[in-house]
Amino acid sequence: MEKFAFLFPGQGTQFLQMGKAFYENYPIAKQTFEEASEVSGLDMANLCFHGSVSSMNEFANMQLAILTAEIAIFRAYMNDYGMYPQFAVGHSIGEYAALVSAGAMTFADAITIMAKRGELVSRIIDKNTGHMAIIEQASPQMIEDCIKASNAQESVYISCFNSGSQYAISGWNDKLEAVEQMLLEKGATVSPLFHSPPIHSPLMNEICMEYLDFMNGFEFYPFRFPVISNYTGAPLSNPAQIAQTLTYHLISPVLFTSATNLFHKYGVTATIEMSPKLLLSELINEDRPAITTYCYGLIQDKQKLDELFQSDPNFAKDMPNFAGRCLSILVSTENKNQNQNEYKEVVQIYERIKEKYNEQQRNHVGTTTDPHPEMLDMLIAALRMKRLEPRELKNCVKTLLDETNSFYRFANVYNAL
Repeated sequence: MEKFAFLFPGQGTQFLQMGKAFYENYPIAKQTFEEASEVSGLDMANLCFHGSVSSMNEFANMQLAILTAEIAIFRAYMNDYGMYPQFAVGHSIGEYAALVSAGAMTFADAITIMAKRGELVSRIIDKNTGHMAIIEQASPQMIEDCIKASNAQESVYISCFNSGSQYAISGWNDKLEAVEQMLLEKGATVSPLFHSPPIHSPLMNEICMEYLDFMNGFEFYPFRFPVISNYTGAPLSNPAQIAQTLTYHLISPVLFTSATNLFHKYGVTATIEMSPKLLLSELINEDRPAITTYCYGLIQDKQKLDELFQSDPNFAKDMPNFAGRCLSILVSTENKNQNQNEYKEVVQIYERIKEKYNEQQRNHVGTTTDPHPEMLDMLIAALRMKRLEPRELKNCVKTLLDETNSFYRFANVYNAL
C-alpha cells in the first residue's frame, strides 16, 4: 500500500481559470470559493475565473487565490477518497493550505491571516527596492561565494532550497542584480522575479512583530497529520508553535529539500499535489525519482489515482465515514463524568450510532456525502455527558466535520457550540 504525502505549492501556481473545473463539479469546492469571498471581501471566483492577469498576479490577490484553489482541490479529493497522508508540505504560501488540510487552522482564519500577510508584505513591495530570482545550475556554495564577492552579505540571501539544482535568492535590487550577473558569468541560469518581494529573508524583519502579534489572536488546533515546516525542515505537530513558525517563515529560507529528504527517510512512496498544475511534483521527480507523483488538478492524474484506489481494498477501509468517525470520537475521548447513570446514556448513544453505522455498511450507503444530523446531535449530547470542556467538545466536532467534508452543512451547529 502506498504511503502518501500531500504537496501544496506556492507562487507560480496561479493562472486564470485555476480551480474552475472543481468549482463547477464539486459543491464543496464552490462553497470553499464562497467562504473565501465572504471572509476576504473579494469575489474569489471572479478573480480566478474572469479577472485580469495583472489582478491575479498582485501579491495580496495571488496569495488568497492560491490558498482558495488549493483547499477547494483538497476538499474535492477528500470528497472522492477521504484518505489522509503521512505528511503534508506546502511551499511558501502553500504551507498555510497544508496547515488547513491538517486541521491545525480553519480555512476562514487562514484567509484572514493570509490577507494580513499580503497587507504587510505589500509595504515592502511598495518601496520597490527588492525582488527575488530563481537560480538553476548552481550550488549553494557558488551562490554564497557570489554574494560574498559582491559584498552583499547583508543585502542578498538564499531564500529557497527547492531541489538539488534549483534555488531562489532574495535581496535589495542593486546588490541582487550584481549577484545575478556574477552567477550568469559562472554558468548559472538566472530568472529574475521582479514582481516578487524579497520574501523568506531577513529583509522582511520590519513586519515580523506585527505579523506575530496578529497571529497570536487566533486559535490553532490539533494536527491530524504532521506538516513539514518550511522554516525548520522538520515535522510540525504542535499547534502552540504555529504562530512563531509562520513568522520565522517570512524571514527564513524555504527548506523544501529537507521535506523531500524526510519523504525518503520515512518511506513515502507517492505524493499528491493539491494544485491546478504541476509544480512541486517536478522538484520531487528531480531529487527523488523513485517517488511516484500525482497532481489532483490534472485529469489524467485523477484517473490514475482512481484506478489505484479502486484496485487496492485497503484504501476503501480507510475512507472516513460519518457514523464511523462519530464512534471513533466517542471511544477516544476521556470520560470525566463520575455519574454512572449518566454514563449509561453515553453507552446507549454509542450503540444507537453503531446500529446506524452497521445498517449503512450492510446497505453500502456512503455517509461522507450524506452525513446524518441526528448522529451529530447524538455525538454532541454524549460528549457533553462525558463532561468535555467546551473547547475540547468543539475541537471534536470540528475534526468530524473536517474529515467528512460536512462543515458547510453543519456550520450553524458548530458555530453555536
